[in-house]
Amino acid sequence: MSAGTEPPALVNQVLTLANEVHGLARRNGQADLAVALAAEAERWREATATVVVAGAQKRGKSRLINALLDRPGLVPVDVDIATHTYLALRHGPRLTATVRRRGPDGQETSEQIDPDEVGDYASLLGDPARRRGVEGVDITLQHPLLDGVRLVDTPGVDSLTLGHRHTTTAMLRQADALLFTLSAQDQPVLRHELEFLAEAAGGIHAIAFVLTKVEDSTSWQDLLTENRRRLDMFLKENADRFEDTGGTRRLLDATWIPVSAKLAEAAAARRAAGLESRAEQLWERSGMDRLTAWIRACGEGRELARCGRVLSAAGVALRSLAVAEEDRRVAATRDADEVAQRLAGVETALRDLSARARERHRLAVEHQFLGREIGALVRRRLDEVRNPYEDAITALTSAAKTDQFLAELPESVERSLEAAWSTITAEVQDRATTVLTEFLTAMDLDPIEVDLAALRMPAGTRPRLETARPAKGGFDMLREGVPGLAIAASLTTLMIPLGPFAFVVGPAVALGVTHRRHQWEQASRTQNGVRRAITETFSGAASELTTALERAVARWRSEAEQAVDEALGRQRREHEQRRAELLGLTTRDTAARRDAAATAERRLAAITELAGRTAALHRAVAGEIARNAPVG
Repeated sequence: MSAGTEPPALVNQVLTLANEVHGLARRNGQADLAVALAAEAERWREATATVVVAGAQKRGKSRLINALLDRPGLVPVDVDIATHTYLALRHGPRLTATVRRRGPDGQETSEQIDPDEVGDYASLLGDPARRRGVEGVDITLQHPLLDGVRLVDTPGVDSLTLGHRHTTTAMLRQADALLFTLSAQDQPVLRHELEFLAEAAGGIHAIAFVLTKVEDSTSWQDLLTENRRRLDMFLKENADRFEDTGGTRRLLDATWIPVSAKLAEAAAARRAAGLESRAEQLWERSGMDRLTAWIRACGEGRELARCGRVLSAAGVALRSLAVAEEDRRVAATRDADEVAQRLAGVETALRDLSARARERHRLAVEHQFLGREIGALVRRRLDEVRNPYEDAITALTSAAKTDQFLAELPESVERSLEAAWSTITAEVQDRATTVLTEFLTAMDLDPIEVDLAALRMPAGTRPRLETARPAKGGFDMLREGVPGLAIAASLTTLMIPLGPFAFVVGPAVALGVTHRRHQWEQASRTQNGVRRAITETFSGAASELTTALERAVARWRSEAEQAVDEALGRQRREHEQRRAELLGLTTRDTAARRDAAATAERRLAAITELAGRTAALHRAVAGEIARNAPVG
């Protein structure tokens, strides 16, 4: 894949083919296919090769990237289980980090952050409030490996939510090359990893496997052999399921590179200590030389690597064009059996659409219960936040404590509600995303992600608390004074035998008792008033938060249902148009049918010729990439 050996003629042949398929699609009225090809062609102008690093969780992807760039801790090592987040690293004059978010209106926003805070936005162990809604983090730094290369670290393809896999799949659509990581300290390659690889190989020609953590494994060669065996068996068993672009052959022939990020880190430490000889030995044992050579070759041969995506788009377009022309040919020649078979296929597809439409309405009704779930979740979380305040209220036994508590209460409650809001929106986002993903998947559509990061918490609670501040009660002569006088008279009568002191001690004791009783009642009234204010505040907050969240989720529900309705309607129109063409051509006169058949034959011949060239170019590009791949 090096620049010196990349054959311009081969790249030009791919571009020529893409232009021919683009023109054929436009002439045949398939504008959507032409647009897809044009989108792939736009990427030809990019000056860097995108190398996506993918794999299951905890396979060592992030630590591998840190070791490659000699930056321990740059990429959080648990980023592969962060929510829907990728990390893209490219060359720049200095170390920077930019967070990218997409709001509910579809607009993308970016925010420059301290590179040391990347983990707060991209790691599962980071700050949930910062992490929520983040699509990716772009990092720039000076390193020779990034000259002409963009490295992308992705979430684990087996991770906890579908959004993780979708993020990785989305990044693959931009990939010129794929590094797939497996660990020498874990189990062999698993089924879901093989499924992912077979899907990815349809459009990516430059593929390498990286076996990480070999430093502590005494049998990594046996594991590598087992991985190859499983890959071979899976591809043979499922050969008819995957796109016939030579992807299975590319996976079987892909380079395997055993590496040790741990040894590479040790080499860097020795080099920093001035122990160059020892550093070189450790670096050589780490296997990183071979891996960096492969990555650099991707950057130098990016145009050749990029041919795979263009050829795959051309193949999809040609297959779609072939179906339409074959319909016209069969109908024009009045081959009754074939026409009936094709019409039966169309009718089956229409019945399936009707069944999906019924299922769409059933699921939409079930989604209405999301509001109740949200309300229950909000109340549960706010009760958890309110309970500590209840405990604190029982300790308000003096005016000084009460005044201090009430002075701090509004701000304290606001902070508590903001923290609860962050937790609640994260839970609601996960629940709504799961429900809508299941809905869209059942409808054969790509999932969407509910993004509540831009949703603001409703109005603050400080005014409600301040107006509900309990007033201090005065001395009640009837309820407190009369009983106090009665106590004083009784005590004085009892103490008369003690002499004149009875007329002093009796009233004094009665006064103390009356004052203490007044304090208890005042504290009780204060506690009840504060408790009532807290209850009203949290009750009002629960109502406001529930309403705000229900509106946001209802908007996403509406968008998901609208997307389903549009997709079902579009598919129905396509099938009905195909049925009408099949029936219409069979009723035309002989001359018209003869012309239609001749036109269809010419177009099919052109499509067949282009499909043959596409397959040949797939093989040629894959072969050239394999020949120029570094050998370790």
